[in-house]
Amino acid sequence: MIRFLLKNSRWMLSMSMLCGLLSGLGGVGLVAVINTALGGEQNKIAGLGWLFAGLCVLLLTARAASALLLLRLGQNVIFDLRLKLSRQILKASLSNLQQLGPARILASLTDDVTTLAESFRWLPLFCINAAIVVGCLGYLGWLSGALFILVAVTIAIGISSFRLITKQALRGLRTAREYNDDLYGHFKGLTQGIKELKLHRSRRDAFLNECLETSAAHYRSHYTSGMSRHILANNWGNGLFYVLIGVALFLMPDFQHLIREAAARFGLFSMEEVTPQMLRGYCLTILYMISPLTIMMESLPVFERARVALKKVQKLSSESEAQEIAPDPAILPFCEQASCLEMIDITHSYHSDREERSFMLGPVNLTLNPGEIVFLIGGNGSGKTTLALLLAGLYNPEQGKIRLGGCEVTYQNRELYRQQFSAVFSDFYLFDSLLGFQNHELDADARAYLVHLQLDHKVQIDQGVFSTLNLSQGQRKRLALLVAYLEDRPFYLFDEWAADQDPVFKNIFYTEILPALKARGKTVVVITHDDGYFHLADRCLKLNDGRLTEIPVEKQETESCNNADNEWQQTELEMSS
Repeated sequence: MIRFLLKNSRWMLSMSMLCGLLSGLGGVGLVAVINTALGGEQNKIAGLGWLFAGLCVLLLTARAASALLLLRLGQNVIFDLRLKLSRQILKASLSNLQQLGPARILASLTDDVTTLAESFRWLPLFCINAAIVVGCLGYLGWLSGALFILVAVTIAIGISSFRLITKQALRGLRTAREYNDDLYGHFKGLTQGIKELKLHRSRRDAFLNECLETSAAHYRSHYTSGMSRHILANNWGNGLFYVLIGVALFLMPDFQHLIREAAARFGLFSMEEVTPQMLRGYCLTILYMISPLTIMMESLPVFERARVALKKVQKLSSESEAQEIAPDPAILPFCEQASCLEMIDITHSYHSDREERSFMLGPVNLTLNPGEIVFLIGGNGSGKTTLALLLAGLYNPEQGKIRLGGCEVTYQNRELYRQQFSAVFSDFYLFDSLLGFQNHELDADARAYLVHLQLDHKVQIDQGVFSTLNLSQGQRKRLALLVAYLEDRPFYLFDEWAADQDPVFKNIFYTEILPALKARGKTVVVITHDDGYFHLADRCLKLNDGRLTEIPVEKQETESCNNADNEWQQTELEMSS
């Protein structure tokens, strides 16, 4: 994680580490001053008072500076990471995002980033207390080489045993993180499938007991196992230091001469006599070190979880690296005026969930002309939505080419090509405001359409923000249609839009709204099963097992259709005048 921070802000991390080191040295200096004052003469204590005050100022100032720098660094990194992931997701291909799945993406954007944020909150404490421990060890070495060796051996034993225990703990935390992805998927099912669960008690019980509870139990088991090992390791480390204090106070005075003789006999080292003042300084330093060491130990599980979360984020980032090429500003082949669209020998394959085989769409040859209403029909799983995603540029064709206005759609201009489409998909998402519009008279235009969509009694709009989205599915689709209508693009795509509408508004959609779009020169593609309105289409295309054919349309002129154009066109004339 330190390497990750160094990539983002090397100088800020270096400054915070320097301040942490100064804080640690100040703390050790305070211990040395206190130890000297306790064993010194009365006339020397006054001089030590000024040194004590200076060290207090140094310690507090350096500690605050280190914490503030690391706080700013951590929040900057979290901010950049969130935006980087969001931008990468927006740039990734739709098919790649669908393979990753929404549960995994949400888990990384929320849980993993939150875990990293928590670790950055602990990082200043860890660095400051690490500096204190290092300074204390230096002071112990200055007091007595023998005591320093005793502490160093104990720390080496503690670190070795701690790493052995935490290695097993990390394995449990990694497994718990995998089950966390499953939990996100179950929570999505819980919130989005609540009506179905309430209506079917056996399904509800099975979902709760076999799915959600099982994943939650696995998460609890592995997380508890990992954290328990960390807790045991922390207490084991603290216990070793209390043993050190006991050895120094009760064994060292009686056995230090035996240790000196053994060291001299084997030529290991020369050991000076350990005085009571040394022992007092030794005990004070160890006691002072226990609290920083405890904080460091408690932060290690947080850093282990952050390490796992960072790997998950980096894995998501690498797996979503199949990004689409950004549009080249020098390539602007498309204009806002309506143009002829051609799909030439387009094919696309994917795995069908219903059958153990790959589904092949195409080859598709299709021409769409300005001012044309085209109905796309076919059974479930016939490839209608896939064709719509290919048509809108959200899927890349495996073979064939798409031409718009005679210009071929390539990786360099696909983003520009997509901007020619407005769409309401069957699984549409409705934002709570009109994002991305530049029209200053947007509210007036939107209110006029709200009246025609019979939503003015439910929804108000102020500065591009809808007053509510708490609507029925049919009303939400009308609001999504309003947004698409305001976008005013050459191509409109509606994926079973009328499926959730009442008979009255379904009739308005087919006999008023679609003819009004046609009168404006828009190319409209409607995925539908409403055979009672097929006669209103200029062409009707049928998909059957990935093969596209055209079926004859029996034209019927209706009075409502003629009156509809006038009503919607009159609204547009009033708004433009």
